[in-house]
Amino acid sequence: MALMNTTDFSQQGSHEPQELLCKRQRRKIEWLLICLMVFGYVFSAVAQTNLNDINYGVKSDFEPTIKDAIKFADLPEIKDSVKRMDNVKYGIASAPMFPKYEAQSITAAKMQNEPLSKLYHSLLKVGYGPVYNMPYGEFWIANTRNRDVSYGAHMKHFSSTAHLKNVGYSGFSDNVINLFGKKMYKKHSLKGDFNYERNVVHYYGYDTSINHIRDNNYTKQRYQLFEPKLQFTSHYTDSVHMNHDIELAYYNLQNLNREEENNIKLNANGNMFINKEKLNINFLTDFYNHKQSNDTLNDLIVSVNPSFEAHGNKWHADIGVGATMDNFKNATRFYFYPQLNVNFNVYENMIIPYAGLKGGLIKNSFRSLSKENPFVDTTLKYTNTNNKYNVFAGIKGNLSSNTSYDANVSYAQYDSMHYFITDYSGPNQLYNHFAVVYDNTSLVTIGGEIKHQFKEKLNISARGKYYLYQPKNFTRAYHKPDYDLTFSGIYNLQSKIILRADLMIMGKQWTLTRVSDSSATILRPKQLKGYVDANLEAEYRYSKMLSFFVRFNNIANQRYYRWDRYPSQRFNCMLGLTFVPF
Repeated sequence: MALMNTTDFSQQGSHEPQELLCKRQRRKIEWLLICLMVFGYVFSAVAQTNLNDINYGVKSDFEPTIKDAIKFADLPEIKDSVKRMDNVKYGIASAPMFPKYEAQSITAAKMQNEPLSKLYHSLLKVGYGPVYNMPYGEFWIANTRNRDVSYGAHMKHFSSTAHLKNVGYSGFSDNVINLFGKKMYKKHSLKGDFNYERNVVHYYGYDTSINHIRDNNYTKQRYQLFEPKLQFTSHYTDSVHMNHDIELAYYNLQNLNREEENNIKLNANGNMFINKEKLNINFLTDFYNHKQSNDTLNDLIVSVNPSFEAHGNKWHADIGVGATMDNFKNATRFYFYPQLNVNFNVYENMIIPYAGLKGGLIKNSFRSLSKENPFVDTTLKYTNTNNKYNVFAGIKGNLSSNTSYDANVSYAQYDSMHYFITDYSGPNQLYNHFAVVYDNTSLVTIGGEIKHQFKEKLNISARGKYYLYQPKNFTRAYHKPDYDLTFSGIYNLQSKIILRADLMIMGKQWTLTRVSDSSATILRPKQLKGYVDANLEAEYRYSKMLSFFVRFNNIANQRYYRWDRYPSQRFNCMLGLTFVPF
């Protein structure tokens, strides 16, 4: 009965419109009916304890369901949001951008009151020294500014007819003619030179109280030089090409005694960059032909010198090797020389220590020996000097923006270093020629230099070297001074008055002199005193085209000897002018 009531109640409840009940409310009502039915069943079971096996069935359209649970993993998972891309290729897609407006061109600004200085084609400088009858003349001529070509000439004459006291006629004459031209191309330049020199000297180093010579031509000597040159140079600005500098030169030197020397020289230099290092290659071919009155000698020198240059922010290094072949007097010799040069900038170019090692073959030629000592004997003894090695170290830098310095020391070993001694074996008994002798020598050199420049008004420099020679067989280093010092200065007073001063100090040196006694005649070392040579010059610039100058030489009026038996000129002066003809 309770079931029927319940059924009726459910049916009554079903008369309500379903659209008015939401799904959730419907479920609640169904659950409520189930609970009432269960409660009625329990209640009836308690009330009728004598009834057994009573089954009740309930019909309902509700089917309860449970949603699937969503579980979270215990271990966290990190997902990379950046995706890896393989075979990425980059490119630039450029597109022209056109502005919305067009800029109007304006006239380029010009510097006012700074025009290019005017260049003149020529310069003439002449002077005369009345004390020793010294005429002087020098002339330069060249084209003005040109991008493609430059050419010109230089000529010079300087002579004297002096006759110094107690010695022979000491007149001399120096003449020079130099022609040059240069052609500029896009990546190269071609340069040509022709030099002509004619120098006349007299062997005046003899005692006139013993030897009376009236003919000045008897002691005359003349050196005449012809020298054409050709040079081809590249000017590449990139690191792909190899820059090169090739020079081909020839000269002929002869004197009055039919002594002659011919030289052909090919010097080629090339450099290029390999990564950040610079490769330098130097190739030299030097051929000498010595023609003397009693013999003819040939000398062929071939050398190759490759080197590498590397540098960093504060250091620079140059390392290489030199290989030289010398075919002289029917004998071929090979030499190898190290090359090392390193420096390190310790502090802002103020302190730069450097060190190195080098060497090389030194050619003693007719030209080099006669230029060093013009009173050398005409029949020379030729031997090349082998500088086996030269170790050096020093420090340099800038004390300020106007002052720089350099101090160094070196030790070198030479085979067959040349020396000059008085030749007492000559047939004329004047003993006014010098012979060349050779000896193995070690040399220690201590040197220094300092420069100071204040704008364009003042320029001062001082440099000096101290030499310690140690010959193997000779007792002295003949005609090699112990030290030399040079001081020079230029003062510019408003570009109107220019003052120049030079001071040269030479240390003592030794020579061999002939000493006779009752038993025999022997040669003994003799010391030549050091000397001081001071010179002063003043120039007054009247205009850009005309100036006047006066020069004073050997102000201390010393009679010093650079070569034994050959005294120098004492105090002398020269007056002159400088003029621009056109």
